[in-house]
Amino acid sequence: MTSSTDPRRSARPAAFTVELDTTPDRRQGEEQFLLRRDGGEQRVVLHDYATVYAVPGLYEEVVQRQLQCASPATVADALVEAGASIGLAPEALRAFDLGAGNGVVGEEMAARGVTVVVGADGIGEARDAAHRDRPGLYDHYLVGERLEGAEVARLVAEERLNALVAAGAVGEGHVPVDALDELWSAFPSGSVIALTLKDAHPDDHDVSDVEAMVRGRSDTEIVVQRRFRHRLSMAGAELYYVVLAAVKR
Repeated sequence: MTSSTDPRRSARPAAFTVELDTTPDRRQGEEQFLLRRDGGEQRVVLHDYATVYAVPGLYEEVVQRQLQCASPATVADALVEAGASIGLAPEALRAFDLGAGNGVVGEEMAARGVTVVVGADGIGEARDAAHRDRPGLYDHYLVGERLEGAEVARLVAEERLNALVAAGAVGEGHVPVDALDELWSAFPSGSVIALTLKDAHPDDHDVSDVEAMVRGRSDTEIVVQRRFRHRLSMAGAELYYVVLAAVKR
């Protein structure tokens, strides 16, 4: 059991303690923890992001600290590596952060010199948490289960975006692969895409589906693809993802 938040994340940090449910063999979408604060307790499903984001510092405590999630740093590194493969320094990258949540990935990109311009997520609570916890990180933050292609194309053109990033936001239960393909089509040649994809269960097809989408495009070349430890499960098992980055020629 651990407690408290990082006071730098919010002007009004909320004290809490978290107890992970270590029941074995649960899939990621089924994992739960017990949240204690303000004299009460609440059982929270980890993927109930609206509830998790409502508490400043809770996502960081559970996912980043206790479960040791490496996806934000890994996808940011892959983005920079892919950019370098076509001669783009981090400072030349202007990013669209898909599935941005409360800005953990955007913060990792910014720490490497990338200009983070747009965030997007399926729920308004993510946008509100990003503006609360990391004010000024995003110039624009879109909300919607499936983004409007014309709006994305306008932002790409007006903001001169050349990087599309999604950490764990594409695939089953998230952004459909065809929607990712549509978003990527809005980016000009010389752009970079970097993703982390679930590779932890025989029924998961996220890696193969996205890889097929990318390889099916004549304008896109994969330059980074490797397996890495995404995080620990609440039961202590190692969960592996694949990081994939490509460039548009």
